[in-house]
Amino acid sequence: MADHPSESVNLWLGVWEVNSFYACQTEQGEGRRAWAETAMYALARAEAAGLDGVTANANRFNLRAHLIDSLGATRSPLLNPDALATDILAALPVELEDAAEWAADWRQRPHTQIRALRQCKNLPAPAQIIRSRLSATPTAGALDQWLALRARLP
Repeated sequence: MADHPSESVNLWLGVWEVNSFYACQTEQGEGRRAWAETAMYALARAEAAGLDGVTANANRFNLRAHLIDSLGATRSPLLNPDALATDILAALPVELEDAAEWAADWRQRPHTQIRALRQCKNLPAPAQIIRSRLSATPTAGALDQWLALRARLP
């Protein structure tokens, strides 16, 4: 298909962009789910071709949160707020206790820790959109702790 791996990543990112755009268009009606599923497939292919996982997850989580907010929650993994919360927590690169400790003096931390803190700030952002739709579970409680910590992260 592509001669160079970066071309393959760019190809799949282009497919992601077009499909995620249509997935967000209300005039697409029920077809938005199909656009979203195709977008998710393209994003997974881009990740397999070399796109970093943090970028892929940020895109994935944002689209899922938007769709849950606009289409409503279902049991399907794409539109399940509890599944999204679980996926967000699993993607965080640092434990909550470490992130809270590092946040106190983040300017003095090594670059790798600052980058991890930025990921801990950005990845849970879509959870604010779906928070009211989460079941009362330990996952929701853990997500609440991360959302409270976000304001202190760089």
